[in-house]
Amino acid sequence: MNPERRRWLQAALAIGGLSVTHAWAVQGHSDPGGRLLFIFLRGGLDGLFAFSPVSDPRFAELRPSLAETVMTQGVALADTGFVAHPACTPLVELFRNGELSFAPCAGTVDVSRSHFQAQDLFELGSGRPHGPSGFMSRAANELGGRRGAISFTREIPLAFRGGQRLPEVSPLSGSGFRLPPGALLEAIRRSHGGERTGDALEQAIATEADITAALAEGGMEVAAARGAPAVSGFSRVARDMARVLRANPRFSLAFIDLGGFDTHANQAPVLARALASLSEGLVVLRNELGADEWRRTRVVVSSEFGRTVRENGTRGTDHGHGGLLLMAGGGLHGGRLLGGFDSLDDVRLNEARDLPVLLDWRDALASAMQDSLGLSPAALDRTLPGRPRRRSES
Repeated sequence: MNPERRRWLQAALAIGGLSVTHAWAVQGHSDPGGRLLFIFLRGGLDGLFAFSPVSDPRFAELRPSLAETVMTQGVALADTGFVAHPACTPLVELFRNGELSFAPCAGTVDVSRSHFQAQDLFELGSGRPHGPSGFMSRAANELGGRRGAISFTREIPLAFRGGQRLPEVSPLSGSGFRLPPGALLEAIRRSHGGERTGDALEQAIATEADITAALAEGGMEVAAARGAPAVSGFSRVARDMARVLRANPRFSLAFIDLGGFDTHANQAPVLARALASLSEGLVVLRNELGADEWRRTRVVVSSEFGRTVRENGTRGTDHGHGGLLLMAGGGLHGGRLLGGFDSLDDVRLNEARDLPVLLDWRDALASAMQDSLGLSPAALDRTLPGRPRRRSES
């Protein structure tokens, strides 16, 4: 058996088996180069809750309930004027080690405030809401056939569609079982009654119910997640994902999406739990990859847009514009704020209600791709057309 296939099989067996569209379609080689892992937070993360500009005199005024915890228990992020929410304490370790930087005002050109249009525009990466291919598929085309791609999702995301080669697909969370209630589902249940397969079927149904409930908690729109699993299980998923990537250095591009960030009401407890899971998962990913793999990996974490600066009447936030983008990795010159931050004065905000976009998502991705994948400026222009070409200094 080919050594690459053996390592892949061992990793798959170690985590209980993987469902892959065309496993081992791409053979490894002696110099895999770097890797880009993109983590998409569907639902619109309130970045100001995670990393808060407490030095701005308007912050506590605009968020009388949402600012309570971070004003007294926030953890300073060097001299940036921002502090991390206590739920994000694991990220502070990465920041202080130079393994993480953050952009508080990153985003796309979308102004629709629609989850679906904003997500599509982000994944397409061209500045347009429609197109034949996503940015990850175009990056894969530039890398050529000797470097592989994998999506830790139930199906191929828009970011990977339309390319010359499909990624391998390995869903690490959720069952993917989504038959609606009705006669068909009941008939399937009866046919498996009293069998071991019936137990597995009921477990799959229960898992999907748990995911749906987690996404709906706190007034969130379940549809905004587009089927992405809840972030609550990310630590386990990150461990398994790291084991697959460590065993298969040929995977130069990787994608995963997570849901649970559309916090219109009762945001503080819900988002604190979500951020704790995300933060712990990123540290687990670093630890499980090991020093060598972490050093060649660049991780970009972003959402389709941010949230309103002012909290709403139900102690939540509504759809906004600029938002938080994280960049992490062992080879990062981190511990910095990227893209800039002006203030929370109305004249500095988008439509006097949202953070503006001071770092275009295409420029952030281009910097990560150049550093991790070695793509040339011309290749980056083909991968991310229309980018402003302002390097994020990652």
